[in-house]
Amino acid sequence: MGWSQAGRFAAVALGLGVVATPALAQTPPSQIKQPQQPSTAQALQLSEHLSRIGARFYGAWTCPACVRQMELFGKQAAVLVPYVECRMPKQRPEEAAACREAQVRAYPTWLLPDGQRREGVQSIDELSSWSDLN
Repeated sequence: MGWSQAGRFAAVALGLGVVATPALAQTPPSQIKQPQQPSTAQALQLSEHLSRIGARFYGAWTCPACVRQMELFGKQAAVLVPYVECRMPKQRPEEAAACREAQVRAYPTWLLPDGQRREGVQSIDELSSWSDLN
């Protein structure tokens, strides 16, 4: 019984210690995972306010906390959130540069134009108060 082309490749790869893992082969999506549940009126108002005042949400498509943060906004408001993707330097080089310039060290990071910063998942109420919406 002969070796197939794929079988020979696998044997050589294993012999060389090459192992493919799903994490290394992960292809980045076009953006962070969007929520499926509907937005509240408060979340919609906050996302519009944050965008209007020039606030920024710095995150990464690989960050579970960033996905949780987006889920707090809900489906309609999430598309209005001023989100900057930090982990796609080839696909979004301008955004990756903005993350470096903002000295983002943790995800999620929220930044106001005056330099005020919040790290970690923030509730809608916390963001509303911090950004002077309420």
